[in-house]
Amino acid sequence: MKTYDSADIRTFALVGHGGSGKTSVGEAIALITGLNTRLGSVTDGSSLLDFEPEERERGGSLTTSFLTAEHDGLKLHIADTPGDGDFLDEAMTALNAVDGVVLVVSAVDGVETMTERMSHAAAERGLGRVVFINKLDRERTDHESVLEEIRAQLGVEPVLLELPIGRGPDLRGVVDLIGGKAYAYEGDGGRGQEVPIPDDLAGVIGAAKEALVEAVATVDDELVEKYLEHGELTDEEFNAGLHKGIGNGALLPVLVGSATRNLGIDRLLSFAKAMPTPLERVVKVHPPGRPEATVELEGGAGTMVAFCFKTIVDPFMGQLSVFRVFRGGASTDSHPTNARTDAGERFGALLHLDGKKTVPADRVVAGDIFAVAKLKSTHTGDTLYEGEAVEVDAGPAPQPMISYVLKPVTRADEDKVRGALEKLLSEEAGLVQSFDEVTKEIVVGGRGANHVTVAVHKLKRKYGVAVELGTPTIPYRETISGTADVRYRHKKQTGGAGQFGEVAIRVRPADRDAGFEFEDKTVGGVIPHSLIPSVEKGVRWVLAKGALAGFPVVDVHVELYDGKSHPVDSKDIAFQIAGRHAFREAVIKARPVLLEPVYQLEVVAPEANVGDIMSDLNTRRARIQSMEGRGRSSVVKASVPLAEVLTYAPSLKSITGGKGSYSMEFSGYEPVPTSLQPKIVEEVNRLHHHDIEA
Repeated sequence: MKTYDSADIRTFALVGHGGSGKTSVGEAIALITGLNTRLGSVTDGSSLLDFEPEERERGGSLTTSFLTAEHDGLKLHIADTPGDGDFLDEAMTALNAVDGVVLVVSAVDGVETMTERMSHAAAERGLGRVVFINKLDRERTDHESVLEEIRAQLGVEPVLLELPIGRGPDLRGVVDLIGGKAYAYEGDGGRGQEVPIPDDLAGVIGAAKEALVEAVATVDDELVEKYLEHGELTDEEFNAGLHKGIGNGALLPVLVGSATRNLGIDRLLSFAKAMPTPLERVVKVHPPGRPEATVELEGGAGTMVAFCFKTIVDPFMGQLSVFRVFRGGASTDSHPTNARTDAGERFGALLHLDGKKTVPADRVVAGDIFAVAKLKSTHTGDTLYEGEAVEVDAGPAPQPMISYVLKPVTRADEDKVRGALEKLLSEEAGLVQSFDEVTKEIVVGGRGANHVTVAVHKLKRKYGVAVELGTPTIPYRETISGTADVRYRHKKQTGGAGQFGEVAIRVRPADRDAGFEFEDKTVGGVIPHSLIPSVEKGVRWVLAKGALAGFPVVDVHVELYDGKSHPVDSKDIAFQIAGRHAFREAVIKARPVLLEPVYQLEVVAPEANVGDIMSDLNTRRARIQSMEGRGRSSVVKASVPLAEVLTYAPSLKSITGGKGSYSMEFSGYEPVPTSLQPKIVEEVNRLHHHDIEA
């Protein structure tokens, strides 16, 4: 593939809710641009983009895949993202690499949860947005109702660029309002053939075109004056206004069609010219390790800045690091520096991605997405640069919503699981692992049950490691609700040098989310100054290990006000142990409280199911906050403890017949009800013995 100028590159992501047809849009683009010889299908397993076995099995995207196509003088980088909320982090990472998004909306289901979330995320990042209303060939569908949902749910005025010719199964073409021409599609679609405008649309086209031109004029004061004075805009003025409106988020253009019939996809491709260019993309960067000194980096010429936003582990090529070039360019002999490690890297072959296929490239420039194999020390989130050292702001790290204990099936699996997990985590956005020092268990966290389950399947398929998922771990916290005053003496004599340390502490609750506060109030040197940190170290040991049930202790103020020492036997370990025991005893005396993670839950489901949903949530200790209509669905918002929604997905599926969806956001910690706390503490202590001397 030849090298394109940045002005002739367009980079965008297909985003939206699961089942809206994002991948089908990508498959149609692949056919039109010659990347495939047939229209790949998700349902029959012939998809070019959903090539992972888990994706074929589940019939939907679970990871972001890419196309690099040429069309009408442009080079197009297209990312096909997952629409399942459990893989939200994977979809979000793609937004770090593109200049715009195509929101694929199903005419059958309307604007759904993931569409709304991805639209808002794109707007926050300053990305251009375009809507493609898909599946208009289905029974009882129309574009007007979808436009109303867009207004209501996305908070921006949709600008209709096309009118469909025919409704439902009779859909046969589109009318281009900009060009004033009609196009019909036959067979497998592809490129529409110009036909006369149908008589039944002639009367509405004038009004629709006028509304379109008026909307475009509003993005610029000069265009408004020109339009008010002359009642029209030239083609050049219209195109400039449309491009500006997309770039600044003032306009949300809407195109229509059916991806599985390859109807209207060529019009979407042609519209790519109006999308933002890499030269207009501004990304936040800072000197390595200094995020407080953030500045804006403009795309275009200059020394290379490339951001690794994804890692793929290929069974034949090894680790592929996938980059977006934000400034400058690179070739096969480039030697950039990693901003995180300050280590030099060497590029070998530069590769563009077409599904699971790779295509060599001699050079890449700002706007390009490319991959490099077997880099020494580069991971997802790293920046490679030439010239002045800069680091791209990768944004906040994803936080897991649910955790499971991994139990290796065999001794051989136990030996291999840690290494295999590290490889898997390098390519799984939002998946994290930790090792519980108390329980000696490997804990894996993800955004949802599907996320973790798919990861376990990949662990077996790609690395030959079989594991079972244990009971999800609820990350409780411990705190205190009262005060306590404790004196503790540690004395140990074993013949020779002994151990002696005595401390007196007071504890009281700190403000919520204040963390831990340690205050030294000793006077007169009752504890040598060099040993005060030892007391705090002992207290912090219990903070991490817990005093009630083995969970971290938070939001507590500790005051060390007295103690005793021995000129020979007082040493670091003695005061650490004294600090441990004193603090643990103080927590137990100060009316300890378990805190549980609470999430904001949003459930989107058919109105007919709302009553059953609310009844079910009430059994889960949820606090219902609101219930409102949203297009064709109802939305229930509630605050609910994580412990009560670990198995919510199958329950919601059963209640709604698979038509409901939900999303959760962590909101904070709240005290466990008094009646439930003893049962939780008893169960945890039954499973895990916590030893203060450990």
